[in-house]
Amino acid sequence: MKPSNFKKWRKVTEFAIVGFAIWLNPQAGLPIFLLKLSFQILWTLQDKDDLQK
Repeated sequence: MKPSNFKKWRKVTEFAIVGFAIWLNPQAGLPIFLLKLSFQILWTLQDKDDLQK
């Protein structure tokens, strides 16, 4: 898979999961924040790994 295509799918996946979590419980501010933060950490680690290759 091309890197640009992979990044697009990552954003779509994050949007779908976070959107579904917000839809399930819109008042859950802290868990939604932590979910988004974990996605950001995951993407940063994957980008670092890609740069090392």
